[in-house]
Amino acid sequence: SSRNDTIIEIGAAIFRGGEIVDKFQTFVQPGRRLPPKITELTGITDAMLKDAPDIAEVLPQFLAFCGDRPLAAHNADFDTGFIRAACERLGLPYAFTSLDSLIMAQNLLPKLGKYKLNIVADALSLPDFQHHRAVDDAMTVAYMLQRFFSMLDEAGVHRVQEINPHMETLRSGGRILDRQARHMILFAKNNTGLRNLY
Repeated sequence: SSRNDTIIEIGAAIFRGGEIVDKFQTFVQPGRRLPPKITELTGITDAMLKDAPDIAEVLPQFLAFCGDRPLAAHNADFDTGFIRAACERLGLPYAFTSLDSLIMAQNLLPKLGKYKLNIVADALSLPDFQHHRAVDDAMTVAYMLQRFFSMLDEAGVHRVQEINPHMETLRSGGRILDRQARHMILFAKNNTGLRNLY
């Protein structure tokens, strides 16, 4: 949760002309111990974060690296939500356009079924990468978007502003047969609510 949790690693890659031309990566000091689940998922340990800089130092560097480029991520609302929340807490402006490779994958690869980053990368025969590590994920998204942009170009979509309307035509055209949610997340506001949930 971008409200209760904190960034522990930021990574980005600039993709131009079919190749990665620059990378940004840093750990971020969370100010608390990592839950075992996060270490298991990412491979990042408390020892790796011991001397990491604080988000107040890292975030301006990251924003300067990004410049006025659009941000791209797989499930972009999740990743950019953390960046947006950190900017809010530090009083920094946030006005990035974001591209979501997850939404593109769901619409451009409707028969795939599951759309985790590693599954989509495998389906597109992209290079192996260390999943859930910031720079590796960023580079994989870049290569993925290169493929998706080629598919969109063939469909007559040539500008970022044309992507969302095109995604809607794919959904309304019946290419996505089942977009129903298969899970629900419920939060209890207090102990009474928690008992009611049980």
